[in-house]
Amino acid sequence: METKHIILIILILAYIIIVYLFSLLGAKRDIGKKRLFWVSLFLTPVIGLAFLLSSQHRKLTLYTEERFKCEECGYVFSEHHEHCPFCEKEGHKHALKPVNMYMT
Repeated sequence: METKHIILIILILAYIIIVYLFSLLGAKRDIGKKRLFWVSLFLTPVIGLAFLLSSQHRKLTLYTEERFKCEECGYVFSEHHEHCPFCEKEGHKHALKPVNMYMT
């Protein structure tokens, strides 16, 4: 291969790496990492920057949900049982403790 081809391949790979690193900024935005990658790759990172700045930060809505946890085996159930079904199969009866878990 000629030197010109090697330089061209290196420039293309560097461009793709720069676009990938830039796309990581979109992970916590509404545009998302994948969409920002493709926009930046095909329409240049300058256009990708405009898309990034126009998108808003993602807002995670956290809420709590009551779950039931077995203190012996550690399993967490979404439905209330009188005793842990897994421990009950082994012949033990352990009461489940109500816990609040954060959900998204």
